[in-house]
Amino acid sequence: MIKQKIHKQIIPMIFFILLIIYTISLIIPLIWTILTSLKSQMDFYLNPFKLPSKPMFENYLLVFKDMYREIMTPSGPRKVFLIELFFNSILYSVGCTFISILVQSTSAYVCAKYRFKFGRIIHSTVILVMIFPIVGSLPSELQIMRAIGFYDNLIGMWLIKGSFTGLNFLIFYATFKGISWEYAEAAVIDGASHAAIMFKIMLPLAKVTILSLGILSFITYWNDWQVSVIYLPNTPVAAYALYAFQFNTSNISTGVPFVMAACLMVMSPIFILFMAFKNKLIGSLSMGGLKG
Repeated sequence: MIKQKIHKQIIPMIFFILLIIYTISLIIPLIWTILTSLKSQMDFYLNPFKLPSKPMFENYLLVFKDMYREIMTPSGPRKVFLIELFFNSILYSVGCTFISILVQSTSAYVCAKYRFKFGRIIHSTVILVMIFPIVGSLPSELQIMRAIGFYDNLIGMWLIKGSFTGLNFLIFYATFKGISWEYAEAAVIDGASHAAIMFKIMLPLAKVTILSLGILSFITYWNDWQVSVIYLPNTPVAAYALYAFQFNTSNISTGVPFVMAACLMVMSPIFILFMAFKNKLIGSLSMGGLKG
C-alpha cells in the first residue's frame, strides 16, 4: 500500500520536473535572442553569451529600414518595406485562416451529424490523405493555378486553402460528435432550418474549438515564407522578408544581432496574439464534449 502511494507521487513529480526542464529550454533561447538583438556586431563576437555592454536599441531602427523585398511592377521594380510586408502577412493569414476553418468546420459538422454514404467517404479520404501524403504535385498545381487565374492572386490563395483535409477536420469531427443532437431537435420543433441549426446552434457551441484552431492556423500561415516564393511573388510577406534578410549582405544591418532583432520584430504580432488568447489555448479546449 505504501509502495503504491509512493509510486503515485513519484510519477507526477518526474513529469513535473521534465516539464520544468522543457520550459527552461524554451525560455533560455528567447532570452538569448533578446539580449543578442541589443548588442553591436563587435560586442556579439567578443561576448556572445554575456549581457550587452551597451544596449543598441537602434538595431531595430536599422532593421526596420533595411528589411524589404523588391517586386516587379508594370512601371518597374518597387521596394516593399516592413509595414506593407506586415499588411500582406495579415491579409494572407486572416483570409486563409477564415476560409480553411470555415470549410473544415462545416464539412466536419455535416459528416458528424448526418448519416449518408458520402460523409463516410469524406472522413475516410481525410485519413487516407494523412497516411499517404501526396508528393510531386507542385508543377501540375502551378499550371492549374495559372490556367484559372489563381497564381500570384491573394484571393486565389484564400480559395485554395478551402480544403476539408487535415488534422483540423478530425478535431472538428470529434467535437461535433460530442455535442448532443437534442439542441437541434428542440430547434426543429421551433421551425429552424438545417442551416440555422448549423450556424446558430452547433458552430457557436463549438466556438472554443474554432477559436483555438483558428489561432493555431493563423500562426502557421503567418510563418509561411514559402508562399511568396512559390505562389505570390508580387505579394511578399514578412516571413519571407525575414528568410531573405538573414542572407542579405548589401545593407548596413548585417550580422547576428540584426537578424535576431528582425526575428523579434516579425514574431511580435504572434506573441501579442498568443498573450491575448492564451487562456483559450491553454486548458480551454474540450475535445469530444461540452464544457459545463
